[in-house]
Amino acid sequence: MKRTLLVTSLFIGWFAYFLTTPVPTGFENPWKIRIFEGLFDLQQKFALWGDFFGYDSWINLTRRVSVPPGFPDRYLYDQVEVTNDVFDGIPIRIFKSIAALRPEPLPAMIYYHGGGWVLGSLDLYDPLGRRLAIESGIAIITIEYRLAPENPFPASLEDCYKVTLQILRRASELGIDRSRVVIGGDSAGGNLAAAIAQRMKRVDPPFLAQILLYPVMQSFDFQLPSYRKNWTPIVNGAHVPPFFLLYMFGSYNLSFVDAMYRGAHLSASVRERYSRFVDYRRLPQRFRQDYVEPTRPPVDEEIARVLEPYILNPEIHPLMSEDLTGLPEAIVVTGDHDVLRDEGTLYAVRLKDAGVAVQHWHYEHGFHGMIIFTEEPFRFATGMNVLKDMSKFMREKTRTAA
Repeated sequence: MKRTLLVTSLFIGWFAYFLTTPVPTGFENPWKIRIFEGLFDLQQKFALWGDFFGYDSWINLTRRVSVPPGFPDRYLYDQVEVTNDVFDGIPIRIFKSIAALRPEPLPAMIYYHGGGWVLGSLDLYDPLGRRLAIESGIAIITIEYRLAPENPFPASLEDCYKVTLQILRRASELGIDRSRVVIGGDSAGGNLAAAIAQRMKRVDPPFLAQILLYPVMQSFDFQLPSYRKNWTPIVNGAHVPPFFLLYMFGSYNLSFVDAMYRGAHLSASVRERYSRFVDYRRLPQRFRQDYVEPTRPPVDEEIARVLEPYILNPEIHPLMSEDLTGLPEAIVVTGDHDVLRDEGTLYAVRLKDAGVAVQHWHYEHGFHGMIIFTEEPFRFATGMNVLKDMSKFMREKTRTAA
């Protein structure tokens, strides 16, 4: 009895911590995000405990319990035609709004899901695929690419590349208009979309656009202003280095994580040559208000030798590309309460410098993962606004290209 009372008290105290976490003034539904943060943290705790007691790895346990945040509306299932297929051993899912079906081929969006290259699935992104299909009136295609750490770089990127090529080659068979294809993704999926756009910028006909939702674009500098904000729900700055290491190497070492987060992972010569790509001074003034540039710690030369070839590889870190000319029109979406805000913004700046048509959509109440927060009880107006805005853009873009 005493043990049960103790566990219950600890649980209530732990959850009360999230319910009393300060949320910035004006943030929509602060109680809703607090409750979700508490449940999300509990999910992670169970995964870590399961790992500790030898039940399974925390990654596999997290994958097992990852479900869409909310309960999808019934009409998403009644109004969308869904086709599952496999291309080159890689599962894909095609969503078409029944109301949009026509004898002629539909324009399409190829969507690469987020999850830090480690998490995410067709099922997790199923409600989003359905909503996008209904709102945009075009076909939405999602891809179950291989995940790290079992399949480190370049597995995820190569899967997305191979499937994208297959979709373009088999467009007529799929009922897709090859000349009206958009690519995009969120978080790690935004990274993959940017890398695909760079790799395939000479494809003919070109992609109509790339839509990059709060993309993770670099591991050059984890001391940008957005990484030092006091409150960023879902993902904070400490989460990003381990996921990058899992993606690059299939494992991570805490000494590498620490060096990356402190900025001790790059030699002085590399930092001097490439810092122009990740220059916080090119951010809007309000993003860097009260920001003080950190003093860089001594470089760990051994770690730098291992990491630098990866950190400068634009297929892993699209922001580090030397040449961004000739890319498709870009929509870059960022949120004010997201650690990735600044690197997405800097990518938009660099695209503009390279002569690429780019729109930077910044959402004041945006946070990491907002695009999948469209179902109750965790529906946020910001998530719905992003979905509707990108759907409107795709609808109008594909219509004018017809």
